[in-house]
Amino acid sequence: MSRLASSLDIPTPSASAKRGVSKDTGAACRERAEADLLRSVTMITANQRLALERSAESWMLRAVMLERIEKSFDKRHALDQASRQYEIDRAGL
Repeated sequence: MSRLASSLDIPTPSASAKRGVSKDTGAACRERAEADLLRSVTMITANQRLALERSAESWMLRAVMLERIEKSFDKRHALDQASRQYEIDRAGL
């Protein structure tokens, strides 16, 4: 990491791991995307900058995908609970 990046205290993927955030969450992927974008600003060559920008975009897409999956699971869980409650209410009548 460059001296500029370290002097700005830019978070790195290892920093999120130290905080206990699972890398398989949308929040962790967003953190990694943000870190890559911040690091891309400090790169001297266009190739390094573009590589980090592509990495940030990939992490952001992964975050969106994981969040959509999580919402889908939450909806399924809510429907399952409603179905169970319906069966309980119906059996009690």
